[in-house]
Amino acid sequence: MFTRGDGLVIIPFWLTAMIWVVAHDVAPSWTAQDPPSLKVTEWLRTEGQQRQYGLYDAGGTRIGKLWTVFLFEAADGGRQEAPIRRDDLLLVESLGKALGPAGTAVTPLGVRVSSTYRADGLLDEFDLRLRCPATAAHLHGERFHADFSFTFESGAWFTTAKVPLTEAGMISDALNPFTQLCDLRVGQRWRMQVFNPVAAVLGMGERFTPMLVEVVGRETITTSTGERRSYLVVEAPGVKAWVSERGVVEVQEVALPLVGKIRIVREPFDESTQEAAQVRWRDLRSGSRPED
Repeated sequence: MFTRGDGLVIIPFWLTAMIWVVAHDVAPSWTAQDPPSLKVTEWLRTEGQQRQYGLYDAGGTRIGKLWTVFLFEAADGGRQEAPIRRDDLLLVESLGKALGPAGTAVTPLGVRVSSTYRADGLLDEFDLRLRCPATAAHLHGERFHADFSFTFESGAWFTTAKVPLTEAGMISDALNPFTQLCDLRVGQRWRMQVFNPVAAVLGMGERFTPMLVEVVGRETITTSTGERRSYLVVEAPGVKAWVSERGVVEVQEVALPLVGKIRIVREPFDESTQEAAQVRWRDLRSGSRPED
């Protein structure tokens, strides 16, 4: 039985524990801000409209490639900026021994994403199509006044969902969480939603995962060209990214359930491999796929 004196001792420890919980678990959610908006910087206009990345497994073996292209109208003196479109094409040739429904292969896996941003740089529409031997799927999302409305179709299965804008100001797929992150500063936090295409294929785990993202500091790393440079570090559960001052994501590390760790590394853009990837995407067809 506790005495009154015991209670006087316990109360300070209880208060200390509650302060720790608030500081580490609750306060970050309270202080989350709007996600970084996509901006057409001068560097993006002249150099960065096309990106290419290599995907590697935990052992350093290349397992796929990723291409990102930004599309926007040229600046017109005094005219408001036009909407921006970002097109991503991701091809994964191998994911270890992961198997889909009825033991069918998950890879080769193709994911094609088209994201439309308003003139103010905020995400307005998100369209993701997935193809692999096991299945095909289509995820579509649109911004409304207070939420993002999603429809998901895979074979005969169709469902809808709504996510508050406070949790869906940024949306991406788990194999490419970040692309362009402008005007970052250490301590910045925001919420985002990540769609896991592997979970959609396997029918296991969460297709959508809400994340609280934070810019935690700076680190110097060696780039794919052998240069040593300082980058801002962005972290979320299972995700770490190194981002340049111009907002370019140089490297990402992603830990995926059922898959393991994947490293995504920026490399020189090669138009011929992108064209070959377009052909490869068209060949990844399933009899049950949602039509383009």
